Amino acid sequence: MKIKFKNLFKRPVILLFIIYSVTLIILNYYGVFSASKQSSLTNAVNQYKVELSGKIITEPVIKNNYQQFTLEAKTINNRDIQKEKVLVSAPLDYNLQYGDVISSAGKLINTPKPLFPGNFDYGLYLSRQDIYTIFYLSDVAVLNNEPNIIKKFAISAKNHISKQLDKFFNQPYSSILKAMLTGDKVSLEPETKDIFINTGLIHLLVVSGLHIGFCVVIFIFFFKLFNLPLKYVYFLTIPAVFFYVVVTGANPPAVRAAIMASSILMALILNREPLIYNAIALSALIILIINPQDLFTASFQMSFLATLGIIYLYPKINKIFSNVKNKFLKNLCSIASVTLSAQIALIPVLLFYFGKISVISLFSNIIVVPVIGFVLGLSYIFYLATFISSYLAVFISVILAAVLKIILFVMDFFSNLKYSTVDVVKPGIFEIILYYAAVILMFEFGKSKKMFLVLLALILIMVFEPLKQKEWTKTFEGKRNVTTHIKTKNENTIIFREKINDKYYFSNLQQYLISIGVKKIDHFYSNTKENIKENLPKIKVEEIILDTNNNTYN
Repeated sequence: MKIKFKNLFKRPVILLFIIYSVTLIILNYYGVFSASKQSSLTNAVNQYKVELSGKIITEPVIKNNYQQFTLEAKTINNRDIQKEKVLVSAPLDYNLQYGDVISSAGKLINTPKPLFPGNFDYGLYLSRQDIYTIFYLSDVAVLNNEPNIIKKFAISAKNHISKQLDKFFNQPYSSILKAMLTGDKVSLEPETKDIFINTGLIHLLVVSGLHIGFCVVIFIFFFKLFNLPLKYVYFLTIPAVFFYVVVTGANPPAVRAAIMASSILMALILNREPLIYNAIALSALIILIINPQDLFTASFQMSFLATLGIIYLYPKINKIFSNVKNKFLKNLCSIASVTLSAQIALIPVLLFYFGKISVISLFSNIIVVPVIGFVLGLSYIFYLATFISSYLAVFISVILAAVLKIILFVMDFFSNLKYSTVDVVKPGIFEIILYYAAVILMFEFGKSKKMFLVLLALILIMVFEPLKQKEWTKTFEGKRNVTTHIKTKNENTIIFREKINDKYYFSNLQQYLISIGVKKIDHFYSNTKENIKENLPKIKVEEIILDTNNNTYN
């Protein structure tokens, strides 16, 4: 195995991927992908009125009392610019749709920055999609409609699937199936979404790698019914998978997974199974050439890490259960091995991006994921049935609703378990690199029990090492408040200025404190004592000191 692992890096595609990725990391470090370097619209930010014209390139989505879409801007204030994406928020009064060429007026602003380190950076998330500004539209004129035919078909198919689900299913089943089949989570109830998050199953609500994997299996099974040679089965599966991706809305994670699956199938067609890593590197390279900034997104990293984890770790973990003879138990062990392989690969990334880990995710995935394969397969049959017979569609929908009810019951049970999720200190990049190095060492050289225990301890120390005692004074300025965090070796002090009781603010403050390992505030200076402890449920606040003049520590 050592020789094979060493030879892995002699593959030209893998080397090219590594060189290209390192180049992107260096470019990102030196700010090449920053708004100042990439955007030609930032100079017009915060002007009283800006005129933008361009084409709507995404389907408008209704959010609360406004609609949101991406505009590919071509001119600003009647001046031609290089095409640039802009996130637009528009009143619901305007009837806008994908492909509309518009001329509009409104206010342009920068993408938001997080209140505290460790918070979700929505501005950075948008920049990875080449969106650097937000436009609040106040007036618009539709000049023309020039949609991309394939994308228009994808949107139409997605909307048709959603209508059929609304017609035959009640909530929350219709919204769950919409998310699973089309990636549309707009109608998903917050309580239902929280259940998926707390059980580590939120990935089921995005059409991505898991769904494409099930889709590949279904198509392979279908084409095998015609007694075709295996190579032809794989060959026919590739366009079938891309057709499925288009029909379900062609969202980026699904397209990425389809490219990855196609690369692997091509390796199998060429009878080059040992080059499976080459196929993954090739698919990643194609994706990054199309959009270089995908490398820095959680979605891209998790997709490929989960795949690599399964390919590399599954044979090794499943080998542990080689002596199991019972067929049912053997299949259960195989499912557990796949789930555990993916979880081991994803742990540091989940901690880095979300600052928490689902303790029961392994068990919930083992129980729920196999059933989801059945749900997806039956959902495809249901959708086909809507074209054949409404009675047949009703019959299938009753079965689907019953299965989903059982799944939600099981998930709700898991999510309500005490300590189902645990907040942890976010690891640094160095700790993450050491983690993966330790995992590889453990599986390559950890055959002895002593080596296994040493390496396992090393992994736990690296990932869950408590925050080292440091001292600092940090000040964070928001639009409506100023917060100072004073940390000594023995105490934490928060000084909060401005008269505001904003749950969103406190939620972000709590997230920041947990991400750096602070679970207790010794002194909290504020101009109000109202609801501070209630708004920081995971932080123990020892003393709240009323500071109405905001003079503390000035």
